[in-house]
Amino acid sequence: MSENNRRELLRIANEMKGVSNDETGQFISRIIGDLSNLKPSIAFVGQIKAGKSRLINGFTGQAEYLPSDVNPWTTVITDMHFGHPSGRTQGAEFHFFDNRQWQSLIAEGEELRNMFPDDEDSYKREMIEEQVDAMKTRAKLRLGDSYEQLLGQHHDLEDLNSDDLARYVCAGDDPTEGGTHDPASDRGLYSDITRKAEVYFDIGHFPFPLTVTDTPGVNDPLLIREEISRQYLKESDFFVVVLSAHQALSRADLKLFRLMQALELGQIVVFINRVDELGNGAEDAFKVRADVLDGLEKALGNSNIDVLTGSAQWAHYALTGDEAGINHDDVLAWLRAHPDQMKQYLDGVEEIKQGPGPISREGVLRFAAMIASGLPDLRRHVTRALTEGPRDEQLRMAWQHLNSFAQGELDRSKAHLRAIENDTTTSAEDAGENNRILADLRNSVSDKTTKIIDEMDDVLANLRGVMDDTVAEAVSGVVRGPNGDSPLLSKTGETELNFTPLRDRMRELVQGATQVVRQRMLSELYAIDMQSNATLRALPGWQDATDNRMNTSAVRWFRPDTSALTRGITVELRVNWLSRLISRKSVVSRAERMIVQEFEMIGDDLVDTARGDLTERLNTVLDHYLALLATHLEHRAGTGETNARAEAQAAFNHAQHISDELGTLFSQHRTDERLAEAAE
Repeated sequence: MSENNRRELLRIANEMKGVSNDETGQFISRIIGDLSNLKPSIAFVGQIKAGKSRLINGFTGQAEYLPSDVNPWTTVITDMHFGHPSGRTQGAEFHFFDNRQWQSLIAEGEELRNMFPDDEDSYKREMIEEQVDAMKTRAKLRLGDSYEQLLGQHHDLEDLNSDDLARYVCAGDDPTEGGTHDPASDRGLYSDITRKAEVYFDIGHFPFPLTVTDTPGVNDPLLIREEISRQYLKESDFFVVVLSAHQALSRADLKLFRLMQALELGQIVVFINRVDELGNGAEDAFKVRADVLDGLEKALGNSNIDVLTGSAQWAHYALTGDEAGINHDDVLAWLRAHPDQMKQYLDGVEEIKQGPGPISREGVLRFAAMIASGLPDLRRHVTRALTEGPRDEQLRMAWQHLNSFAQGELDRSKAHLRAIENDTTTSAEDAGENNRILADLRNSVSDKTTKIIDEMDDVLANLRGVMDDTVAEAVSGVVRGPNGDSPLLSKTGETELNFTPLRDRMRELVQGATQVVRQRMLSELYAIDMQSNATLRALPGWQDATDNRMNTSAVRWFRPDTSALTRGITVELRVNWLSRLISRKSVVSRAERMIVQEFEMIGDDLVDTARGDLTERLNTVLDHYLALLATHLEHRAGTGETNARAEAQAAFNHAQHISDELGTLFSQHRTDERLAEAAE
């Protein structure tokens, strides 16, 4: 569904809320909130010097907004919001680290680094700690007495220029050896404590609101930058992995892809940048792309990752007119080697000719460079994938709920109008009966809900016990080592403890248990639906609505959140540290106990998150259902007013109008197909 569909759904939902009863109105308000805040995010990740920042400039159409000079960034994640739900279109917010976030940054990366260790992996906790300490030291020298007060705070700038951006996200010059900082040079002033930048724009050329995120580079000599990039992977819906045509799919790239696959991240597309620097142009680019596809297939299996090629440098020229390093013959040769892009170029030139003004040679050359850059293709690929992916699913679910209410209202208004025309309107005394019936239905649903929650808690309590036993056994095996040779006591002092199999087993356990809970919930919800409908059918003169089924999609499509499993172990495992506190004989048992406690906390978080998510989804289904039943019963009692028929006709006309509008947005047939697929 397009952005226009989302806006139309919002408009219709607000219109429906205005004429709904309180119960239905509350549920529709939740739909309105979800639709208003629907804003997918795209993260650009990749090695340093792959041209990532310049590529983002071309992708967003912001020309030279992000600095692309050598080593411009520190540890900052930059979110570029286009068409933010708040309506904000300018300025920026800069969020600062606090001590807890710094410590978490150190700890949580340890397990990510250990998921796919190799002989060349130089990541060491001590090195990350040293780099964080260096950041703190520089910040103290730059900020002086204000350093402590700024930690954990944020700055909100209504307007933003390049100098402002440089103060918060660019590396800047180090303070002098004497420990002073030149206040006249504030480039990088806040950069060492800036955790995240949020910059606001209008929607630009994007078809719907979204966030584009620039991450620090991976395979970066400054390890803390790579640490932040890896840990931010869980925060986005879509990923553009930027490779350099000069060294596409290195060992570091493959390690990143394996990590993204293991974390079960969302959709991914690869963009091979800097093809303008290849000696044989398109011919070499074809070979590089084939090698990347082959490498991904061998490393990841059936990955189904699309690979695009292009040049951020060509896009930069197209946006700015800066011809430095541009060979126009290479651009045209590239277009000739890519028929689809050549067609885009020729069609675009014909369209330009139809315009009111003259055609300039530079304008045509810049247009050719933009098409050859591959950025228009990348934008189309990303927006299509987001439109057809999770965003589309959320819009479909919102439409289903709204359409369910609309069809119910249409049926009720039709029946009410028919009753008035036949002079068979029920007496006002029926209103009390309706309220009693609805109260009985609510009590019945409440009792069933209590039973469902109790059964869920029994399953999850058993899961906690099994999880604790699994943790104790697995941690003991890793810490004590094969044949009792603990790696903690090795002469080399190595403390590489691999808990990946344990994390995989914990993921399997929570997935299995929640699957059991989900199936039981669906069974009980089906029973509630059948019992409630039987009660309604027993009412005198009751007529079934066209669609009176309970919508269980929220429960049916549930998948447990296992992101807690990517969290690192924060206990210190180095033997020399432990030995200062306790005797060497107790090192292993002490470490084992501490690690078991940490993994039990992760297990508790997994269970608590699953319980909370399942409970919220259960309540969503039942709240919607009760609102549906309430509106079914609402119009059974007559008003006794002389203009009853006119009001009934107006209500029917409005309900028909809403139903027709929703029908133009979505095909009911296709929705039924989706529900059937989900049920399978």
